[in-house]
Formats: sequence, C-alpha cells, structure tokens
Amino acid sequence: MRPFPSRFRLLWAATAVSNLGDGVRSTALPLLATELTRNPGLVAGVAIAERVPWLIFILPGGAWADRYDRKKLRVGLDLARAVIVAVIAVLVATDNATIVAVFAAAALLSSAESIVDSSSMALVPSLVEKDDLERSAGVLSATELTLDALIGPPLGGVLFAAALWLPFGVDAVSFTLAALLALSIRGSFRPTPTAQTVETPRRRRMTSEIRAGMSWLWNQPLLRNLALVSTVLGTASFIASSVLVLFAQELLGLGPTGFGLLLVPAAVGGSIGSGIAPRLRDQPLRRVLTIAVVVAGLTGIAISVSSNAVVVGGLLAAQYAAILVWNVLTLALRQRLIPDELLGRGGSSYRFLVFVGMPIGAAIGGLFASVVGLRETFALSGLIIVAAAFFLPTAVKASPTPPVAPPAPPPPLPPPRLDSPSLLPPGTAEVTSLRLPPPDAPRVGPPLPPPEPPEPPGRPTPPSRSPQRRRSRRPRRRQRNKR
Repeated sequence: MRPFPSRFRLLWAATAVSNLGDGVRSTALPLLATELTRNPGLVAGVAIAERVPWLIFILPGGAWADRYDRKKLRVGLDLARAVIVAVIAVLVATDNATIVAVFAAAALLSSAESIVDSSSMALVPSLVEKDDLERSAGVLSATELTLDALIGPPLGGVLFAAALWLPFGVDAVSFTLAALLALSIRGSFRPTPTAQTVETPRRRRMTSEIRAGMSWLWNQPLLRNLALVSTVLGTASFIASSVLVLFAQELLGLGPTGFGLLLVPAAVGGSIGSGIAPRLRDQPLRRVLTIAVVVAGLTGIAISVSSNAVVVGGLLAAQYAAILVWNVLTLALRQRLIPDELLGRGGSSYRFLVFVGMPIGAAIGGLFASVVGLRETFALSGLIIVAAAFFLPTAVKASPTPPVAPPAPPPPLPPPRLDSPSLLPPGTAEVTSLRLPPPDAPRVGPPLPPPEPPEPPGRPTPPSRSPQRRRSRRPRRRQRNKR
C-alpha cells in the first residue's frame, strides 16, 4: 500500500485539527447556553441554529467551490471561523456573553462549515490518484469521527470545567492551525472547465449554477438513485436517533454519563467501517452496498427488542460500521464520476437531499414515539432501512465495475532484418551482410531484353492525333487526288 502524497497529508492534518476543535465546541457551546439561561427552548435553539444553516448554505457552498480556488476558499473560511470563536472566548472571559451571541456564533460557524465541507470534498480528487479515492475517504471519515465524536467532546467538557473561555480559545487556535496547514498545500485548485462549458462560472448567476449542478446529478441514473436511497436511509436513521436518548434513559436505565458512554461504541464502529470500506472497492458495488444496508436495518430491529446496554452498544457499533461503509463507498464513487467543474455543486446537491430528510425523520420519530412507543420507533426505522435494501439492486443496476487500469501497449516490433530465417525461402543460406555487386560482375539469372535503339536526332515527333481526327482528313486527300 503506497503512502498518500504530501499534499493530501496536509489536508488530512488540517481536517484532523479542525475536527478536534469542532468536537470541543460541540460540548462547550451547549454548556455555555446552560450557563446563560435555563430555558429549555433557548438551549434547544443552539442545536437549531447549528442545523438550519446547512440547508441554506450547502447548495451555494457547492457553487462557490466550483467558482473559486477551493484551497483559498477553505483557508479564508477557517480564518473567519477562528475570528468568530475568538470573539466568543473574549466575550466569555470578560463576562459579556449573551444567548443571542451564542445563537449568532452557532449559525455563522455552521454556515462556514457547510461551505468548507463542500470545498474539501471537491479538493480531494486533485490530491490523490483515482485508485486511492476510497482509501482517502476512509481515513478522512475515520479521523472526523474519532476526533469529532470520541476525543473532542470529553476534552471540551474538561476544558469548560477548567475555565469557561478555554474551550473556545482552543477551538480558535485549531482553526488557525488548520488554515496554515491548508495554505501550505502547493498548487492552484480552481475548477478545470471542460470543452462543454459554454461560459465561465463567474459570469453566471448563482441560481443557474446551482440548477446546473442539480440537473446534472438528476440526469445521472446511478448517482440519482443513490441520492434517493441515501435520503430514505438518512430519514429512517433519524427516526431512531432522534429518540435514542429517551430509549437509553427509559428502557436501558442510563443516566447522562451512561448515555455518553453508549455513544463510544458507535464511534468506534464507524471508524472500523471507514477502515474496512477501502478494502471492498474491488467487490461488486451492488452487493457491498446491499449487505451494508441490510446490516444497518437488522441491527436497528435488534435494538428495538433489547434491554441490555452492552448489547445495544455492540449493535450500535455494527450499525455505524455499516453506515460508514455506505458513506465511504458512495462518496468515492461521486468523486470519481462527477466532473471537476461540477464536483462542488454535484456533491452538495446529493447531500442536500439527504439533509432534507434528516429533520423529517426526526419529526416522524418524535411523533411516532409519543403515539406508539420507543421500541416500535426503532423497529420502524429498521424496517424502512431493510425495505430500502430490497430496492437497492434495482436502483443501482447501472453501477460501474471498479476501474481497471488499461493494459500496457505491447512494445514496438523491431524492423525486419534481411538475414532473418523467417523471411528467407527454405534452403537459402543466411545473408550476413548486404553488399552491392561491382559494375563488371557477371549477372546471375535470365538475360535481360536488348534495349530499344534511340530515335535519330532531328525534328521532334509531333504529338499523336486521335484516330477520329485522322479519319476526318482522309476524304479531303482523296478529293485533292481526283482533281
């Protein structure tokens, strides 16, 4: 297994550092909201402020990723996020923070993150070989999951307990360091237009650019079907995850600490799935994706009938491993099939459909759990996922086989040699050298015919006349003779 290029390793490091800061902030920002207000609605407003901008900015973010240099776009937004978090740290340190400032910071940071994710995903195919797309997607997903979900949140709680402003200061430093790492990536990463591009993206309106990306995705049967299936899977997953905390408290008997520990196996399973996915790239895509979806659905059904926290933790690990196998393989497929000038818009259109289904699934899960029950909600989620698996082979029937490098052309044949035995008639001795005979040497073979004698010098021979013209003059000569 060859190592990744140095430019991708820099992007990998920038992603790791920024995701560590995201994990720290994901715990510190809600805790800061509870320090400023005890109103449950206002505290929940932080989560709303973090989610709504994704639906607003993910499509424009993809268009910007196809319009500007993707590296510079990421660097500028990382620096902007560093400034925003640094302002929050200063407000908290000076005891001037308000819940409105927390809402504004959450919305601005989430908006920038949606654009950064689009530019980073579109940047990867320019940094690695096409054969390494699955492996690069796997390591980035595993890094994000490990630092954002495993290491970052508990570290944020520890830093917040030490000083209220400290996690935000650490987050600001992480964004600054991520910007410097991304800035050190050599090269320009402005999208490369193809011959089919009629006009440059800068001269088109934002709405027309977004429409072009969504239209291109919709006209690709394989990617369109995968986007629709991913939307169903995301909706079904959020039906269960929206009430997971209630399931853990009421049916498993876990407190806040136990619920936090219950999420650790899920993150570990997701990291394992991210590492397994690149090894499955040579297998038929329909088979691998179908198995992953079936595993995710069956584990959800198994969770609905379990009351043991350890068993539920193991099932969550298996479920998240299957989900990450799906995510890594479909992400690498999009990066391989979408043209460079549409990578931002095509990827953001795909993810927009999935993100639209998530709040719908959360609403369905909350309503179904309140009317029917928590176990039935998890069973419903698993059944929807398994049902999607039955339609998957038909939806992905146009799936391409893994790309195989074309065979190397055969070496050019050497020019034929006159002394080659295959070119000589049987019984002929090999010729070791080719020499012209001297002029006075006797000729071997049949005698040549004698040469024609040259014409005597004198008047040049007139050009031959056609027989028809000669016949036309004969009657005139006869008439002259008669006279």
